[in-house]
Amino acid sequence: MKLSKCLYLTSSIFLSQSVFANSFLDTFEGAPKINANIYVFAADVDGTLSEKNIKYNVDQPFSDTVKHLDRVFMSYLDFRKGDWGIYIDKQLVKTSEDEQVFQVPVAISTKLDQTSYGAYYQAYKSPELNYNKQHKLLVEPTIGVHHTEAKATLAALNITKQAKLNWNEFFWGARIRYNFDSPWNLASEITFGAENTISAHAYVGYNIPVFDRLVNLRAGYRYFKQDYQANDFHWDIRQRGPVIGINLPIF
Repeated sequence: MKLSKCLYLTSSIFLSQSVFANSFLDTFEGAPKINANIYVFAADVDGTLSEKNIKYNVDQPFSDTVKHLDRVFMSYLDFRKGDWGIYIDKQLVKTSEDEQVFQVPVAISTKLDQTSYGAYYQAYKSPELNYNKQHKLLVEPTIGVHHTEAKATLAALNITKQAKLNWNEFFWGARIRYNFDSPWNLASEITFGAENTISAHAYVGYNIPVFDRLVNLRAGYRYFKQDYQANDFHWDIRQRGPVIGINLPIF
């Protein structure tokens, strides 16, 4: 009798593990999908940069950034298989300017490289629409790592000062997408970083059929705040402004 109970318990444990494993593998079902998003973040920047007893107040509208722009690259790449996905969001902005302050030539250059590596899970999916076979509502918790690399150079009277710093921080949050039974759709995301970083953005999109795929044109608003301190360096910067972009399904 005891032997039969033991065998029953053992078989139940293995059966439950098998069911759990199969249900987990089911979340990866479906063809892999890759989407590329190219966008422009027209950000006004404000805040403070300080190191030891040197403090610089930043107040730079997007028009000034464009005036002194050397190089810019902004893109988002998303890979999904079933309910799981990973993504990379990269922004690289490099500026330089030559001015005169009290008849003293001043050369300033900055380079800001912000990259987010994340993963998400489609925790909730409402039924698909008749219009485009997409889910009406998607809720996707996300986690990942922000990587920031900042460089700044100031040269005057044959004296050059250069600051360079990079750091990583863990973040978590959620993404929400809502598809209408028409070409229109909404999307939003908010994440919180371990180093007091807040990122929030919202978009209105419009799908255009191109061959057998839907190209999504998007416009919205983005807010990004970082407050990072290490040793004598303090980076307290806010970026906010409109965003326009195009999402291209690769396959």
